[in-house]
Amino acid sequence: MGRGSGVAKVTAENASGDRPPDRPTLGEETRAVVRARIVQGAATALAAGGFDATVDDIAAAAGVGRRTVFRHFATHDQVLAAAVAEIIDNYERLMPGPPGPGADLETWLRETAVTFHDLNARLMGRAFWHMNVERPGISPAERNRRRVGYATQMARYAWHSAGGVGRPPSWVVDAFALQLSGFATNCLAAYSAEKAGRVSARVLSAVLATALAEEQGRASD
Repeated sequence: MGRGSGVAKVTAENASGDRPPDRPTLGEETRAVVRARIVQGAATALAAGGFDATVDDIAAAAGVGRRTVFRHFATHDQVLAAAVAEIIDNYERLMPGPPGPGADLETWLRETAVTFHDLNARLMGRAFWHMNVERPGISPAERNRRRVGYATQMARYAWHSAGGVGRPPSWVVDAFALQLSGFATNCLAAYSAEKAGRVSARVLSAVLATALAEEQGRASD
């Protein structure tokens, strides 16, 4: 078979609709883009109105029609569950890493607290007050587990950077969970994320200093 026949065969295969394995069709790609847009719109609507956000609110935020929402999600609760998962994923993607070698702990604490207050206000918004409501597909236990996980991770970063040994005391983790949570953000709602972060950072700095002093006192006994 000559070269021309090979080219003709490839052209014929493409024309028949054959495509590389595992590559989505244009229709599949379009559906994925629209679905992602709806989920992002639902996350925006949740932050603005909490779980009171309607399908119309979600559709408006996504820039699609109400029918389009229901073509991708069978129920209102399914859309909300997908939005909550999106919010959690964004937290995990955007939350701070550990202090670098030689980093100033006070600066890291402030930047970390500012970041969390900003995320709480921007991503969670009014939905924070509804996050523990039982709804189909939305597990309060899972959200609480992740929230405590974030606080534990940040507390360990700070504890080791401050010179603490082993795991930080549980009450230190509790302090991080409170100061980096939406409770603190909403309590300081009149403050910007920057100002709220400075307040939380000072509290956490005092917490770390007290815990380290207690640890040193036990070591010297």
